[in-house]
Amino acid sequence: MELAGLGEGARILDVGCGEGETLDYLGRRGMKAEGIEINLAKVSAARERFPGIPVKFGDGEFLDDYLSFTFDGVLMEHSLSQINMPDEALHEAYCVMKKGGKLIITDLYEIDPDPEQVRAVGMEADRVSRLPHQEGDCEDRGMKYVSFRFGGAFFREPLIRQLEETGFSVIAFEDRTADLEEYLAGAGGDGETALKELNPGLEMDAGGKKRRIGSFLLAAAKPL
Repeated sequence: MELAGLGEGARILDVGCGEGETLDYLGRRGMKAEGIEINLAKVSAARERFPGIPVKFGDGEFLDDYLSFTFDGVLMEHSLSQINMPDEALHEAYCVMKKGGKLIITDLYEIDPDPEQVRAVGMEADRVSRLPHQEGDCEDRGMKYVSFRFGGAFFREPLIRQLEETGFSVIAFEDRTADLEEYLAGAGGDGETALKELNPGLEMDAGGKKRRIGSFLLAAAKPL
């Protein structure tokens, strides 16, 4: 919130709010926080634990229940990488934000991806986007193949390009892998298992090569 310049009185939407701990944290600091979560059990838990905070059942790809130009900030805390259509989620976040609003993302990324693989993923995403729609496509809610995400983690530069194409201006990108390592150490046991619990879709190998997975904090702004 400090990085994005958001403080007391700011209205924040937490996309993928889980059981509401961050909502409570923001509320205790004077912000008007509300959340949306696709896991019904977590929605119920959040409403029970923090009954004064609005939490809706829903998907980050579809924020139709919120008016455009509503929020000062949108938070995606380890949720964007798990959303089926992350490009749609970024567009939706842009729409519900006020002019000058801030988007905050914390998630996993590949620290030193193979440039050839990044290029290949981009080419495949472009090819897939050009395929004609088939009967049943609307019912298939599998993970969308996009140029900026692969195997549950993001590629930094393609993600930044996607944000800029959506209309955002990226104002900060910080590597927070030390925070991730501290979290994994506290989780105990095997670090790879803990990473998979954090993101079940994460693939630790790519083309026979072990991936170096880190964590980042990103802030982006919607133009005034």
